[in-house]
Amino acid sequence: MIPLSRTLVVLNLMFFGAGLALFVLGQRASDSNRELETRLERMEGRLNQLLAQRQGPAMALSGAPTPAPALPTDLDARIEQAVTRALQAQASDAVPREEPAPQEPPVPNERNAAAWARGNEVLDRAIGARRWGDEQARELSASVPLLTQQQQMDLLRRLSVAINEGQLKVETLGPPF
Repeated sequence: MIPLSRTLVVLNLMFFGAGLALFVLGQRASDSNRELETRLERMEGRLNQLLAQRQGPAMALSGAPTPAPALPTDLDARIEQAVTRALQAQASDAVPREEPAPQEPPVPNERNAAAWARGNEVLDRAIGARRWGDEQARELSASVPLLTQQQQMDLLRRLSVAINEGQLKVETLGPPF
């Protein structure tokens, strides 16, 4: 259903009011009847005009939609060319980035081995006690910087799994590691 504008609502109320007034008063006008019919036809024409304006140019007064304008046949080719030009311009403006050299993982040394052992020991003791508190979090966070990235991920994965499986009860207010 098409929403009615305020003007259309007012006009409808006027028609209803005029009809109601004639009905209530019981007046039957013979000469004024033709005049009323003429006025009603004009108002109906105006209503049709307002509806046509509200519905836009796609809808004619007869209610039949007007055909949409035809698109150029080479529209796809034009769009493709424009996109290609834009991408080429963007690529020529872009500064080529140098790929960073892959970082070699640090070679485990004595400090790394000790930190790995200490981190695993902290985790083993906590799982045995079924408790992870502030002290365990401090001990593990002291070991983590000396570990390789893979070792850090392994320890934190092991801690996460133990917490998720209910092997550890977290009793720290801060971060768990």
